[in-house]
Amino acid sequence: MTRPFLSVVIPAYNESPNYSAGCLDPLVPFLSRQKFSWEIVFVDDGSTDDTKARLSEFCRLHPHTRLLTIPHGGKAAAVRAGILAAQGGIILFTDFDQSTPLKFCLDFIAAHRRGAAVVIGVRVHRDAGADSLASRVRSRIFLFFVRLIALPGIRDSQCGFKSFTRGAAAKIFSSLQVCRQNQVSGGYMGAFDVEVLFLARKFGLAIDQLPVDWIRVPSHHLNIWREPVSMLLDTLKIRLYDILGKYG
Repeated sequence: MTRPFLSVVIPAYNESPNYSAGCLDPLVPFLSRQKFSWEIVFVDDGSTDDTKARLSEFCRLHPHTRLLTIPHGGKAAAVRAGILAAQGGIILFTDFDQSTPLKFCLDFIAAHRRGAAVVIGVRVHRDAGADSLASRVRSRIFLFFVRLIALPGIRDSQCGFKSFTRGAAAKIFSSLQVCRQNQVSGGYMGAFDVEVLFLARKFGLAIDQLPVDWIRVPSHHLNIWREPVSMLLDTLKIRLYDILGKYG
């Protein structure tokens, strides 16, 4: 069976409201207009609403889409499962709410063709007005410490729009240590993006950073103060694991 050129991995946890809002509607029409082959891999992260049933129906109606289901383990576990199951030569993960439109994958593909192993989105055109002052302050503090502790030079570690060559994805996602959750509560994701990029740097993989649009969709999964503190602690743990040689 021929591998698709592009795999799009989309984690899902209690996403029924976003499904009803039509977040997935543009995906198949957009991909169907492209000249390359593709697949969409949804990963239901143990949803307790009807997300799994709705995605099953979506996949039944649309060729080149499939659904994986895992016990609830958080976003890191869902993305990891989808990435490792994906068949594409280029593998991209994006958020269910499509806060960054999928059209930006074309820029990412071009960057891979120029030699990048990893491409990450930098939220330049942001719907900043939808964020509260507290949310903006929290994000800037977190990103400052992430750059200081683990990722100097990375402009936006947390954008949920990243792509990888197949080889880079396999190497990075099979090496995760801190963010390989098995059981979590709510939608906590850990310092998942930080560990992914830290490993990419550690393995000497070429990283490109490209501007993307971003429209904030309010999340009902995360505690806006507790989660960043936990993520900073995970970031420190990533550095400790590296010192202890846990990444090989």
